[in-house]
Amino acid sequence: MEQGKAKMIVELGQEDGLSDEVLLNRLQKKIGVSPERAKEYLYEYGKQLV
Repeated sequence: MEQGKAKMIVELGQEDGLSDEVLLNRLQKKIGVSPERAKEYLYEYGKQLV
């Protein structure tokens, strides 16, 4: 569940042109992950742009 939410936050945020910093903050606030985990999600899901 957490991974699905993280993927959605990253993908939609990047489509809207949000910076990595904003995305990291959203991941931490919306799904309650640590800064380190937020960076992992950003790296994992942020590279999947088509």
